[in-house]
Amino acid sequence: MLRNLTLFIFVIFLSHCTNGNISNNCDVGSDTFLSTLLFRISVQDKSYQCGYKINPPKIPACSLKYEETHLPENWTQVKQEVETQFALGSSGSETLVQYNLTSIATAVGTGTTAFQGALSAPNGNVYLLPYNSTKIVAINPKTKNYELAATVPGAVDFIGGTLGPSGIIYLSPHTNNTFYKFDTSNHTLASITSISMGGAAYNGGVFAPNGKIYYVPSGETTIRYYNTITGTIGSVATPVSGGIFANGVLTPEGKIYFIPHTATNIHILDTVTESVTTIPFSFGGAANYISGIYTPNGRIYIIPYNASTVYYVDTKDNNNVVNVGTIPSASSAMFNGVVLAPNGKLYPIPLNYANFLSIDSNSSEIKLLMANPSSNSYRGGVIGQTGEIYLSPHNANRFDLLDTKSNGSFCDSVRLSPYWNKF
Repeated sequence: MLRNLTLFIFVIFLSHCTNGNISNNCDVGSDTFLSTLLFRISVQDKSYQCGYKINPPKIPACSLKYEETHLPENWTQVKQEVETQFALGSSGSETLVQYNLTSIATAVGTGTTAFQGALSAPNGNVYLLPYNSTKIVAINPKTKNYELAATVPGAVDFIGGTLGPSGIIYLSPHTNNTFYKFDTSNHTLASITSISMGGAAYNGGVFAPNGKIYYVPSGETTIRYYNTITGTIGSVATPVSGGIFANGVLTPEGKIYFIPHTATNIHILDTVTESVTTIPFSFGGAANYISGIYTPNGRIYIIPYNASTVYYVDTKDNNNVVNVGTIPSASSAMFNGVVLAPNGKLYPIPLNYANFLSIDSNSSEIKLLMANPSSNSYRGGVIGQTGEIYLSPHNANRFDLLDTKSNGSFCDSVRLSPYWNKF
C-alpha cells in the first residue's frame, strides 16, 4: 500500500511538472499516458503499454496467499524462502512423539485402516482424511487435541483429498461415485455431483494454477477435474493408460506428474494445454512406487512401495531419471506418502518398512532413523507449523508425529502451498 501511494504521489508530481500532450497517448508527457499508467499499476495489470511492460516488485513468499504460491510468476520467491529455511538445518536427531494418548479406536470407533492422507488448512488445523474411518478428524497443533470434524460414508469411499481455495478440501472419490467438498472453516461436508465411474476411481488430487482440482487416476483412465472458478466438473480429452497412478506432483511450470503404481511410466499433464505426455523410462509397474514430491532444485523424488531403488526425475534436465540408491533391507509395501521438511530432508512415511528414514534433497543421502512402531502403520502425513510431521494413522491406532528437529519452519503460505500440502 505504501509503495503504491508513493508511486501515486510521484506520478501526480510528474504530471504537474510537464506540459501535457493529449494528442499522443504514447507520449510519456501526456496526461492520458500517465493516468493509464497509474491505473494499470493500481490494478497490477502486467500487459504491455506502448511497448513497455510493468513488472511490479516481487511479493515475498510469506506475504502471498497460499492460493498464489503455485502461480509460475511467484516460484522465484517461494524457492528462495524454502531454501532459506533449508539452510538453517537441524538441531539434532529426529524423534517419534505420541502427541495425544487417546487411541484411534477410542476416537473414531475403529483402530484399523482408519486414515489415508492428511492436509493442513488455513485455520491452523491438520485434517486426517478417512480410509475406513467414518470421520474426518481435525488436529489442533497447538493443544494437540482432536475434534471429529465431519461424518463421511466410510468403507474406502475416498482416498486422499486436495486443499483448494478458501480452505475447502476436495475429497477424491475411490469407491464412491460422488464428488464431495469439505469446508474447513465451518466443518460442513457437501456433495458436488455424482458420476458413474469404475471401482477405485481416483487417488488424491492436485490444485493447479488454473484453478482446477485434477484428480489422480487409479481405476479410471479419465483425468477429471473440478473447476473451482466455475463450480463445474470436467475432464481432459486425453486419458492415461497402463494402470494405476498413486499420486500427483505439481511443478512451477504448471505440469502435473502422475506417479505410477501398477502403471510403468510417469504421465505428465500440462495444465495450460491439458495435453498428456509420458516419460519413456519404465518404473516396472508391479506396485513398485507409491508417491512423489517436488524439491526446489527441480527434482521429483519417486518413493518406493515394493521396489528397492529410489529415483528422482530431473525436471530441469529433460526429465532425466536419476538413480539415487537403494533402500536398506528393502521389503514390500514399505512406504505410503512423503513429506518435505524445513531442514531440507524428505521423509517417506513408513507403512510396513521397519524404520523411518530421511532423504537429503540436495545430496540424496538416505539415512535410517528410529523404528516403525507397528506394521501397516501410517499412510501419509503433513508438515506442521514448527517443522513436525503429523502422521496419518492407518493401523497404528495412535496419534503420532515425527519431530524433524528442523531449525527453520515454513510460513503458512508455503506450508499450505499446493506444491507440498498434498496427499
